[in-house]
Parts: sequence; structure tokens; C-alpha cells
Amino acid sequence: MHFDLLLVGFGSVARRFVRLLEERADVLRDRYDLQAQVIGACTARHGAAFDPKGLPAALLLDRHSRGLNLNGSADATADRDLTVTWLLAHAKHAAAAALDDGRLVLVETTPLDVHHGGRPAIDHVRAGLEAGAHVVTANKGPVAFAYHDLAALAQKVGRRFLFEGAVMDGIPIFNLVRETLPGCEIVGFRGVVNATTNYILTAMERGQLYEVALAEMQHARIAEADPSHDVDGWDAAAKTAALINVLMDGDATPLTIAREGIRGITSEQMRGAVARGRRIRLVASARRDDDQAVGCVRPEELDEADPLAQLVEMQNAIILETDLLGRLGILQLDGGLTQTAYGLLSDVMRCQTSSSSRAPVEGPASG
Repeated sequence: MHFDLLLVGFGSVARRFVRLLEERADVLRDRYDLQAQVIGACTARHGAAFDPKGLPAALLLDRHSRGLNLNGSADATADRDLTVTWLLAHAKHAAAAALDDGRLVLVETTPLDVHHGGRPAIDHVRAGLEAGAHVVTANKGPVAFAYHDLAALAQKVGRRFLFEGAVMDGIPIFNLVRETLPGCEIVGFRGVVNATTNYILTAMERGQLYEVALAEMQHARIAEADPSHDVDGWDAAAKTAALINVLMDGDATPLTIAREGIRGITSEQMRGAVARGRRIRLVASARRDDDQAVGCVRPEELDEADPLAQLVEMQNAIILETDLLGRLGILQLDGGLTQTAYGLLSDVMRCQTSSSSRAPVEGPASG
């Protein structure tokens, strides 16, 4: 099957994704009978481009690296007004067959904006679904703020709304529960889900200064230039809300998650905890309270035997509490751009299995 892809956002994750498509092209074609090409892209800082014959990865990456508009013009900001609406309008005209056959996929990778209720990413997802495209995203916002509405829309139009890359870099949390735990209810979870804060905390255990460890994460392009999203707990809160909404059929947003970041933690506190056989980690958790799922993100001092206490540097983990199987742990030893890009790729591949049958979206995984 041949898929046409529309990219919304062309940051680090999207650029790694188009490289991954190229690197895996032979395997996708020969083993999975899948071919995928990018036919359009729009960004906030590098304009927009559309070509129904395909936009090769090398072409897009070269234009981006030279500071050009994605359509090749010298003014990278010239087409800032060419939005997702513009992109979908071109697709409806020039890729109508792909839309009709369920072979058009909108890949959304814009940054999370907690303070604007997950927009504009929510609007991007909605526009893609309403136009008849499958939508895959690595953005936590749509799942954390509007999961049930978007899932219902996707169900109505018979398209996929998938988001495996939104939590733990594409490690298959949502797919694992949905595909392998039928009839098993998720009643709670706890985990370490933010790589930047875990790196900083474990570096501080070794005596490194907070500011130095944070700068290393920014240099590695894991943390943003404005680190508040990570260190104040917003990223972990968004992931907690997403997990509650999907795994526990909850109705959370990042704003309803009790949240405390790591800014106030000192090196003395970190070393003192180690001396007592303890470790401080930023823990995301949820539990049921009067049949409502309640989430929390806060630094916790853990016994060193706790699986979460043993996570170092950029390692993450989720421990799911189930009604039938007890506690199940998912450990991520390696995370980064490739893993997040793989989450997008795996979701595109799942669109292949559903496009002919117009199967429903990824639904609630509990119960």
C-alpha cells in the first residue's frame, strides 16, 4: 500500500522521521508492502511546500539546513500564513484518491503548548480528521486536553487518531495495553516519564550542579531553551493526563494534575538521600478516587530498591497497576529522537492495517 504524508511541523522529531522513512524504505516495501512519501509540509518558521509527486527527505532537509523556505525560496518566513488549511486544501485537490482510499496521513509534530490548552495542535488534528486523513502525532496536547472529543471524531469519520510517540518516545505503552490486555482494567500507574529531569537529578547525585546538567540537556536538544516545560513538571503532567485519559478512560488535563517540579531541589538534598539509601525522582502517578482518576507529579524520595529509584540519566519507566495481572513494568533504557520518530512510523504502519476497513481509533484501553 502507498501512503501520502502531510507534515505539520518540521522540528527535530519530524526531520528524524523523514530520515527514518528513507532508511527503512526497503524493509517497509519488501516486508510490509508499504511505501510512504511526503507530499506536503507546513511549519511556523520555514514556510510550506506541496508536491503530489513527492518531496524527498534529502530535499527538505537540505532546504531546512540552509535556512530556506521548504519550497526552496530564500525567504524562510514568506509562507507563514500557509497553514494546515492550505496544506489540506492542496491535498483534497491533488491527492483526492489517497483521501478517498484512506491513504493520506497527517503527521503532527508541533510543540506542546500547555498554556493555550493544547492548541494549535488540537486544531491541526481536528482539521486532518475532518478532511478525511488519518492523524498521527507525537504531541501530548491533543491527547492530554481533547482525547475523547478527537477519538469520537475519528470514530465518526472512520480514520485513525494515533499517538504512540507522545509518551516515552514511542515505547508501546498504548498499543501494549490495547492489543495485549483485553478485559484487563488499568486502575493506576506510577512512573518516571521525563528524561530531562531524571538526567538532572541523577547528575546532581554525582555532585554536578543543576545548571550544568540542564545545559547538557539543552545542548543535546532534549530540553528546550526555556526549560520550564520540563523542570516545572508540565511535560510530566501532560503525559500523566494522556495516560489517564487513554488507559483509565479518565477526563484529565495537565491543569488538573497536582504538579510540583524540581527547581527547589538542592545538591545537598540529593546527596543526603543517597547517604540514607534513598533516591529522589520526579514521579508521575494516578489512582482512582471515588471512581475518578486523579493524577499527581511531584519529586518523591524513594527507597533505592524501588524500580523507579534505579532509573538513571535519561531512563524512563511506567509501572501499571491492573485489576487482573497485578503490577506490570515497562522500562525504557534508551530514548531520544530515533525512538520518538519510530513511534510515528509505527503509527503510520497501523494506519495500513485499518485503511481498507475504516477501523476505529485507538480507544480506551481499560475494561
